[in-house]
Amino acid sequence: MKLPFYMKGILLSCLFLNGCKQMPDLPPYVVLNDPKDAKSDVLRKLAEPLTFPLSREDREIVQILTTKFDSEENCAGLAAPQIGFSKQIIIFAVNDDPLLKKWRADLVQTMPKTLWINPNYEPIGKEKHTDYEACFSVDDLAGPVARFKTIRYSAYTPEGIRVEGTAKGFLARLIQHEIDHLKGRCFIDYVSEDELLPLEEYRQRRKNKMGS
Repeated sequence: MKLPFYMKGILLSCLFLNGCKQMPDLPPYVVLNDPKDAKSDVLRKLAEPLTFPLSREDREIVQILTTKFDSEENCAGLAAPQIGFSKQIIIFAVNDDPLLKKWRADLVQTMPKTLWINPNYEPIGKEKHTDYEACFSVDDLAGPVARFKTIRYSAYTPEGIRVEGTAKGFLARLIQHEIDHLKGRCFIDYVSEDELLPLEEYRQRRKNKMGS
């Protein structure tokens, strides 16, 4: 069996594409504020666009990113650079969750699990909303970020089909957050140092607000 390109020397127990239910070994998150993370520079690069049809390597990255997303119990979205791949791929989902709405009052639009390639957006109007964000690629920090309330997005599916539309509220925030990763930006770039919170304090605030 030929090993995936990103795991030379490590034997996978199974290939996810073959329908195996076991979880393959997955790359760790790249962490921007970890001085020991040798891959952190990938989070500061403009990610590479993909071409269609997707190459075998790009299909593998799509598979890995999807599996990583599915392995998390509480994950709204991920971008390929967050797991070490400088590629313009994101995956996200916003569900109609009553508990989440207690914390995200602007959750007015949902979208099932979606994977986009070469995504982009432009704001509709100048109005912004400030809310807290955290990230798998930022260790132990959260902070308030102002994002456009409404955006127009465009992207491609893995099959090369162009999709476009508008997003509002929390969905628009999430799309902006993930596309930022493809442009070498992170949420902490928008937050002053004195506004950053320890992640545990942020989680406690969220828990209190959601009443759970």
